This record gives sequence, C-alpha cells and structure tokens, in this order.
Amino acid sequence: MIFFYMERILGETGPSGREKMSHRTNTSLENALYALKSFSGNNPELGVSELSKKLDIGVSTAHRLLASLADENFIVKNRETQKYSLGLSILELTNTVTEQIHIIRESIPILQRLRDETGESAHLSIIEDTNVIYLQRLESPYNTPLETFLGKRNPVYCTGAGQTILAYQSESEMDRVLACDMKAHTSYTITDTDRLKAKFAQIRKSGFTISDQEYEKDFFSISSPVYNKENSVIASMSIVGPVQRMKPAKDSLIDKVITAGRDLSKVIKQRLASVNRKG
Repeated sequence: MIFFYMERILGETGPSGREKMSHRTNTSLENALYALKSFSGNNPELGVSELSKKLDIGVSTAHRLLASLADENFIVKNRETQKYSLGLSILELTNTVTEQIHIIRESIPILQRLRDETGESAHLSIIEDTNVIYLQRLESPYNTPLETFLGKRNPVYCTGAGQTILAYQSESEMDRVLACDMKAHTSYTITDTDRLKAKFAQIRKSGFTISDQEYEKDFFSISSPVYNKENSVIASMSIVGPVQRMKPAKDSLIDKVITAGRDLSKVIKQRLASVNRKG
C-alpha cells in the first residue's frame, strides 16, 4: 500500500523521474524513496559511493541516508562487502501490498453488485494512520458529484468508512487516532471522544455504520466491516449518496451493505485458507 501512494505523490521515479526533478533540491523523504528504488535484481547491493552517484548527492548525505534506512531495517549492511541490500521491513511491506492488491481485485464484483443493487457509489476503504483511504470506487449511475477518488484520504473520525474500521480496533488505537485535531466539517460532525466511542460501541453491536452528513453536507453513507482470517477488521465496504435519496431508503440498503462486507470477508478467508493448504 505504501508504495502505491509513494508513486502517486512523487509521480515518475527511477532515472527519468530524477531527471525531471534535477532543477530542485529533493527532500529527505524523496531521497529515501529513490534510494530504495535504486535496488533491483541487477543491483541487489549498493555501496555509499554508488548511491551517492545515483542520487546525485554528497557521500556524507548518502551515508546518513543509508544509516537511517538501516536503523528501520529497510536495508541491511553486508559486513564483508560494506554494501547494502534491502531488509526485512521491505518484505513486510511487500506482504502488505500483496494482500491489499488481492483485496482490491476480489472486491470488484462485490462492489459492482452493491452499486447495481443500491444505485449508489460503492467504496472499499482502509485506515492508514488517522486517515481513511479509498482503495476502490465504483460510481453511481446517477453521476452523483462525490469528491472521492482512488487514493483519496479523508479523516477517520468523521467518515462512516473510517469509523467502521476504527470501531473494531483496540482501545489504545482508538485513543491514538482520536487524539488528532478533530475539527467539525459540518454541523453534524462528532468531535467529542466519548460520543464517538459510544457510536463505536453501537457499530460493533449492529454490524454497520451510518454517517449522516458528518463529513460532507447533504451526503449520507452506510458502511460495514471486512474481516481477515484472524477475524480482525481490516477494511470497510460502503455506499455513499445524497441524503435525500439514501436516508428514506436506509432500512432496505443496510442489509445489502452488510452482505457485501460479509461476502468479501468470506472470499478473503477462503483464499488465505487455500494458500495455507498449498503452502
């Protein structure tokens, strides 16, 4: 997931990307990303001088950069060659990305059915830090003017998709996320921690979330949790549309959203069980 958004933020990478950015000073984050992308099958190991030339930075800067990446296990140093290669943290991220790619692909037919059954825009979302991120979106046939797109980040605390996932996390994780600056986006936004936690308890009891104009005026959403094989909530399925259309029909829509979340959870668990049997 992290590399998907790095690509979106930084645009082209590799040599051609660097050529386009050669007229300005790169940030430490950009240099770190370019450093990681410098490793490949043809160049599995790189030394300080090699990286310095590739990134067009000083040797001392390259050394500090590699030391920082090594501290976080993104790279490891070969004591014999004094060169660096990718570390275990990259493997962990790769596993995360691979899992999310599967989820995105497997969600499409379920989202299509949900969109077709409800007539509303259907989303698959995850949480990253204090934001909810939209991994997949299928637009409503009504051409509803929603300001969402793949990769868009919205606050967790005031979006139904984010609340759904956070409601099933640990108390400490809830506290961490809710410690952010919870400003009111509309007059319906809940910014009180106790009220939000009470809503989370209701979400866990009912198995769905309703957000009535909490993030964007005149828009209504219904969301449900998506579970992995450990029965942890890792994502949410949701539909979003105009409040005047969705609110009167909410009772007939809730079951469809809950079913979509359960169906994706079932697909995820079945695939992982199949992979474990093969392994």
